[in-house]
Amino acid sequence: MAGCPAQAGEKYDLPVILHSRRTHDKLALHLRRHDLPRCGVVHAFAGSLQQAQAFIKLGYAIGVGGTITYDRASKTRHTIAELPLDALLLETDAPDMPLHGFQGEPNRPERARLVWEALCDLRPESPEEIADALWNNSQRVFQFSN
Repeated sequence: MAGCPAQAGEKYDLPVILHSRRTHDKLALHLRRHDLPRCGVVHAFAGSLQQAQAFIKLGYAIGVGGTITYDRASKTRHTIAELPLDALLLETDAPDMPLHGFQGEPNRPERARLVWEALCDLRPESPEEIADALWNNSQRVFQFSN
């Protein structure tokens, strides 16, 4: 692919943010062809458990966004509940992708807390453990420190 985000990530040694919509299998296949020094995040993930596991195996984190605030998003909610906690990152995709209860409004960064609360409802870990893991995952992927 010309202009592939993986190539830009490799050139600048940066994590990549990948947006895949109904192309998870093709994207994972393409990513297997690149040996990147760092990986990144599959943004706004809404695929299957098997697709998420394929990205995780490649070293990518799974972006958890407002989709999980919708009860009707049962496949995504189930997938996020089943994935290892150390593979998840929290995101809002502001101003796009409104959360449940805010349809028709631009999304806002401060609503990340609502995504986190929905994640806590889906997961067996304590809210503190989830918050710590999300922070550690963010530090690992984006290589920043306190």
